[in-house]
Amino acid sequence: MNTRKLPPGPKKLPIIGNLHQLGKLPHRSLKTLSNTYGNLMFLQLGSIPTLVVSSPDMAREIFKAHDLIFSGRPPLYAAKKLTFDSSLTFTPYGEYWREVRKIVVLELMMAKRVQTFGTIRVQEVELMIDHIMADHVRSPINLSALTFSLSNNVISRVAFGFTSANRHGKSGGEFQELLNEIQHLVAEFNIADYFPRMAWLNKFNGFDQRLDKIFRNLDEFLDKVIKEHVDAKRPEQDHEDIIDVLLRIRKDPNQRVTLNSEQLKGVLIYKIGALIWMLKYSVPLN
Repeated sequence: MNTRKLPPGPKKLPIIGNLHQLGKLPHRSLKTLSNTYGNLMFLQLGSIPTLVVSSPDMAREIFKAHDLIFSGRPPLYAAKKLTFDSSLTFTPYGEYWREVRKIVVLELMMAKRVQTFGTIRVQEVELMIDHIMADHVRSPINLSALTFSLSNNVISRVAFGFTSANRHGKSGGEFQELLNEIQHLVAEFNIADYFPRMAWLNKFNGFDQRLDKIFRNLDEFLDKVIKEHVDAKRPEQDHEDIIDVLLRIRKDPNQRVTLNSEQLKGVLIYKIGALIWMLKYSVPLN
């Protein structure tokens, strides 16, 4: 790497680089550092060279004018496995990436489907408000738990087609527990993300055992839900959920890429992640 052409950035320590400067709230630390070093800043996070972009105009330039150069994503250790190594997020740019992106944009993000998702979201917010009014009028509210439950309920309906009657049943509760475990695991500091050559340490610090257990549970859960969707005795649904869409696409002979089981699960997990992000950063009601 030609250091003379790198953007400015803070001095780094041996081995850990600038990791110590991220703090407990990395977004705030990065904002403070960008005030000193500018909107395009270089950090060394462990062994990973990192560009930090803090300007909307510069970000637009990067993702529009240089989108192919920056189309890839770092293969995060836990997320890569939990997305079955087939997620659009971590897949290298190529034919598979282009075709899967086309599926996501044309099928999963089409206006009519997004409108349906929005309707489900509004319904679930209204149900949450009714629950608060009925059970918590004069008692404290655990807002974090309610928000997490809201996300779970919306995703359960949009992704798996769970109805209000069965979303709190065994499958609904199982998914909520899985979602909680996955979010905690992915959010944890993982040495392999910053020092890939030291990933072997995860075999001894308990991380791999936890990751493998969650992955097995996730795989079994998705297998079960997909099997329910292909069951001829399944009741007719009012609208297609995400699994319905992906199964229909897999049968389409005109598709240039035929999704295998692992890829279908990877795209499903990618879309669930996008839904979580949407629910976290959007206002549910107009």
